[in-house]
Amino acid sequence: MAVVGAGLVGLCSALWLQRTGHRVTIIDPAPPLGDASYRQACSYGNACTFAPHGVVPVATPGVMWRVPGMLLNPLGPLAIVWRYLPQLAPWLRAFLASSTKAEVERIAATLAVLLSHADAAWQPLVMQAGAERLKRHDGCLYLYKTEAQFRAADAENDLRERHGVAMDRLDQADIRSIEPNLAPLYHKGVLFRDAYVFSSPKQLAFALAQAFVDGGGDIVCGEVSAIEPHTDGIGLRIAGKAMLADHAVVAAGAHSRKLTVSIGDRVLLDTERGYHVLFPQAGQLLSRPVCYPEHGFYMVPMVDGLRAAGTVELGGLAAPLNPKRTAMIREGVKKLLPSAGEGSDEWLGFRPSMPDSLPVIGRSRRLPHVTYAFGHGHLGLTLSALTGYLVSQLVAGQDPVIDLAPLRPDRL
Repeated sequence: MAVVGAGLVGLCSALWLQRTGHRVTIIDPAPPLGDASYRQACSYGNACTFAPHGVVPVATPGVMWRVPGMLLNPLGPLAIVWRYLPQLAPWLRAFLASSTKAEVERIAATLAVLLSHADAAWQPLVMQAGAERLKRHDGCLYLYKTEAQFRAADAENDLRERHGVAMDRLDQADIRSIEPNLAPLYHKGVLFRDAYVFSSPKQLAFALAQAFVDGGGDIVCGEVSAIEPHTDGIGLRIAGKAMLADHAVVAAGAHSRKLTVSIGDRVLLDTERGYHVLFPQAGQLLSRPVCYPEHGFYMVPMVDGLRAAGTVELGGLAAPLNPKRTAMIREGVKKLLPSAGEGSDEWLGFRPSMPDSLPVIGRSRRLPHVTYAFGHGHLGLTLSALTGYLVSQLVAGQDPVIDLAPLRPDRL
């Protein structure tokens, strides 16, 4: 059994497969437990927040009218690198088609089912990896500067409440009492009570990887360039050589698309480029993730400081880090959290993103011994353990605990 990708989805898939009796090998060009190149991994620099409030898709009614502004404002919370627009066009058309009221309701219902199982799937892996020490259960706070902004979020928050998200609406005094170090720019806020944080995505990934190795798993450092049928199963091409496996799980995040192409499947996967800036002296200033949706990034306390992480830039894998976007995050943190000090670290990662904000979990149409597990967008950490559990059910030929039809690879 081979798992392609050692991000959180790949690690959790490997662990769940291992727990059900499979001998598993993970293949990744920069795996945990390796050298400093792990910094290249998407799981290295995310906000590391378990987000049960994530039922609202990125494409919502009215987004069509905001796209021109996205094109004109490359520093907005949601932006497009215009040079990439020709390649992005099919993805963008499907993204806009997903923004109708009916589609948003359907997508939110699917996300709600996934999220309702997500925490239970994490618990056995957290215990196995000894990662409970990394968890902080203080919720997640969204803030709004004006009454108009707060009311503009009513539709999304009503959608969350209809799907069972636990949330409290806070006034200025409430916010000040729980986060006194924030600049008093807020008017009202919403606290999502059931959200929690792992205080280091790198430490979490390393703990999961160590548990996998301790359980008898193997990790191979290498890049899979193609997946091919073979008389003895599946052939994975690594540096010109073939590795054979009885089954392969593709969990290579934003790099999964080239593997689906090598197999002959059409999957409408693209990339959301996310940024972070680390403020090493500010880790104790906040008690929980704080987000102003207007700014588009989270401020999250972690073991190595305060990580300001987020924004969405649609621009593919090739373009380098845009320092203007990290400068925007720095300026935002300076205004919102004046005591944060200077940011010392900048990072760019690639979220694997589907136009409808739903992950891909299902078998390849061309090669039934290949299972896909990617495209989680902003919910990679939140849904990674559940994805691994569902993958283990698919490989075992069992009926999955939830209906996977809305997540099939060829749905768009």
